[in-house]
Amino acid sequence: MRFPRNSGLRVRAALDMTSMVNVVLLLLLFFMLTSSFVVQSSVPIDLIQSEGASQMERKDMTITLAVGDGGPENGGGVYVGETLVANWADLRTALMDLKGRNPEALVMVRPDRNVPTERLMRVLGIANGAGITHYGIAAQQPVAPRGE
Repeated sequence: MRFPRNSGLRVRAALDMTSMVNVVLLLLLFFMLTSSFVVQSSVPIDLIQSEGASQMERKDMTITLAVGDGGPENGGGVYVGETLVANWADLRTALMDLKGRNPEALVMVRPDRNVPTERLMRVLGIANGAGITHYGIAAQQPVAPRGE
């Protein structure tokens, strides 16, 4: 048996987007609702409310970290006040002397912008090992971009 050919009718393939849009909207709604339930955990920090700036003005020793040649391990000058420190043992001795004179001494560390973080952490570790518990790191206030 032969079926007649109908050349006038063409079958058009179409994709129904309704169900896909429904699924996308449901996913969007789900992620928006669940993201509001996420609790962000943070590290607790004790802040000094009233005496912050005035306490930093009362520094007992200033350690300056410079970039260039010289200093311990030839990684740049380390100065206690205005005195260049030749090695890490001299820095430890100066910090222990300060701790002996004043147990609540405040040490301010002033690193150059290009000093590696490893060197700064080494100085803070030496201070901590000497028993210094109050120290700060001096930094400049960031300059806001123009137009803000």
